[in-house]
Amino acid sequence: MTFLEAHKDEIFKKYNKEELIQDINSYKTGNGKLQKVLNHFFEECIFNSCGKKTVISPMDVLKSEQLTEKAFNYIKTKPKFFTGTDIQNIKSFFRNSASWVRKVANFPPKEARNIYFRYNDINGNIINILDTSMGFGSRMSAVLLSGHNYCGFDPNRDLFEKLKQYLKFLRDNELIKKEQKCGLYCCGSELYKPELNNKFDVSFTSPPYFNLEKYSDDTCESTKNYDNYELWVNNFVIPTVKNTYKYLKIGGHAMINIKNISSKECCFDSFYKAFLNISGFEFVEIFDLQIESKKQYGMANGKGNITPKEPIMVFKKIS
Repeated sequence: MTFLEAHKDEIFKKYNKEELIQDINSYKTGNGKLQKVLNHFFEECIFNSCGKKTVISPMDVLKSEQLTEKAFNYIKTKPKFFTGTDIQNIKSFFRNSASWVRKVANFPPKEARNIYFRYNDINGNIINILDTSMGFGSRMSAVLLSGHNYCGFDPNRDLFEKLKQYLKFLRDNELIKKEQKCGLYCCGSELYKPELNNKFDVSFTSPPYFNLEKYSDDTCESTKNYDNYELWVNNFVIPTVKNTYKYLKIGGHAMINIKNISSKECCFDSFYKAFLNISGFEFVEIFDLQIESKKQYGMANGKGNITPKEPIMVFKKIS
């Protein structure tokens, strides 16, 4: 029996309706991080993804007796760091330690809420918000649970089904208003949807860093279709930015969270240049997303606290 077969209910814990609603209400009041909700609906999708150019996902490890043993052999060598249960330790291992397997991160929903409403009054009129790479539900949560309208793109079919399930849960339990709109597209943002022209007040997303991470085996994932950097820029980055321009209202803001990953794969620079090449966009600013620090292996070895920074570019549609 594999580790996953023996412990699936512990690894991917599911919560009852009351627990999920309590988690959502806590987030709405500014106290919670939606950890239970996002894990309940999306953790298995996250574990099926590969992080930082690895070819093995956490789910692959959990399904393999040999790979699970390799992971626990490493855990045993760091007893001062891995001090929890087997479940806690292997999850921490996926987050912090391994070069051959690593969990992808979900965008923090509190920070997403702050970014979406950086240029708009969160307590004012309902605004329409675009997310061209939806990810694992955190940005969708930030928008809908703040009372606004959301539209997003993502080609990952398994993830898309989970997003639909999550939306149904929110509607069925009246956790969002009846009049709120939510449009979900199971495709890449490079595909143009003319019905969205001039609909949105804000666009913000954290798109794929080219091939740094793998989110699925879908043939429509951007790095499957565009498997070298130049192709990816020409067929994903530039069309996405052009579509974003068409979808925004005049006066709307477009924001992208991405960074350069190598001297040859300059993702930030490529998106920035794509924005600059559209005369109707005006540069506003670049600000840093401060990601809340957490316990890492480096801290256990006296290297101090690590607070990652991620740049966010901002452009405004002026014509």
